[in-house]
Amino acid sequence: MLLDPSSLSKLKAEISCIGDSAFHGNTSLYLEDIINNKVDCKVFAAVRDGCIAGFLILSTVLDEAEIIEVAVSENLRKKGIASELMREIFDWCQKNGIIRIFLEVRESNLPARECYKKFGFSEDGQRKNYYRDPVEDAVLMSGKISY
Repeated sequence: MLLDPSSLSKLKAEISCIGDSAFHGNTSLYLEDIINNKVDCKVFAAVRDGCIAGFLILSTVLDEAEIIEVAVSENLRKKGIASELMREIFDWCQKNGIIRIFLEVRESNLPARECYKKFGFSEDGQRKNYYRDPVEDAVLMSGKISY
């Protein structure tokens, strides 16, 4: 579900708990910027048993989008939650005139890369030493929205 600003404020701690471990504390900082209108992003969340199971942050500019962060609660991985979030953003992008989505992912994150490929993303290049903690290359990926 796409979170409105009020819901995002209420769920910030729950989302940050999932994302901060994967993104070294950056999720809570990024969410704060979204809540305070310092950046214009959409936050989508998947819910299981009344709790946030995963989230996806999407930035848009004109007819393009970038996936900023995707994270699923560690105990709920491999249950289709990331795929659910991807289907939701593809639907949202179709309804909002987005034609292409970009992202970068850690080279070692094979499950995420395979998930993105399942949704038609291709690997377009890499950024050397892009990530820290540990240092690692980023794989650049993009996908087209079908109409």
